[in-house]
Amino acid sequence: MSANDQILTEVDGFIGRFTINNAAKRNCMTLSMWQRMGDVFAAWADDPEVRVIIVRGAGEQCFCAGNDISEFAELRSSPENIANYTAVTDRAYALFKAVPKPTIARIAGFCIGGGLEMAQLCDIQIAADTATFGVTPAKLGLGYKLNDVQLLTDNVGAKVAKEMLLTARQFPADDALRWGLVNRVVAEHDLDEIVESYAHEIAANAPLSVKAAKIIVAEASKETAHRDTLLCQALVDACHESNDYQEGQRAFAEKRLPEFKGT
Repeated sequence: MSANDQILTEVDGFIGRFTINNAAKRNCMTLSMWQRMGDVFAAWADDPEVRVIIVRGAGEQCFCAGNDISEFAELRSSPENIANYTAVTDRAYALFKAVPKPTIARIAGFCIGGGLEMAQLCDIQIAADTATFGVTPAKLGLGYKLNDVQLLTDNVGAKVAKEMLLTARQFPADDALRWGLVNRVVAEHDLDEIVESYAHEIAANAPLSVKAAKIIVAEASKETAHRDTLLCQALVDACHESNDYQEGQRAFAEKRLPEFKGT
């Protein structure tokens, strides 16, 4: 199966749907899939037809179990190969993180290693109550990179990060919710309905306002000296100068739902 078959994409009603389609291997990511992932998010970043993105794994058994370890003997067998592999995955993560559209992780089943990183990089995580979470490099003899550890500690703090990394255990959804790995845990049979509700609600909002909110929250999370205050103000100004700002006021006055265009 090619990377195009293993990464499925669809855009419908301003919702981009990104599906990791490798269920036979618990939706593990091959190197070619990481490359394809970066390409998709680079394209969607500037696509006005995409206002929100749902990220999911095919089936109900696994969101993503991380990298396809069966490739490691060939593709991570030397310092040069490891550097190339890392460059491809780093590009995918960077483009995923930088996409200015809200991302929602729909998490069912296993959410492990690189799959957990992918989920953490999403803006909203909604998990089935049967989902499990883990970071397992200690079971493979791998070192976990500083950037990956930083992402984990930013989400759960140092104490929980140590528990996850040192034990390499899989933890239940209730723990993930308590630690802040996910926004919501819902009954498995309600997962799709709730994820779709979030996506449609976000897609109906003013795109420039949503973009500004996502980027400014990211800037607010940085230390004061590292914040791009000019960018933040420019994003706010763009909202106030937009046609959508006028449409929002008209819709409010006319007691109707606004029809935002993203301009």
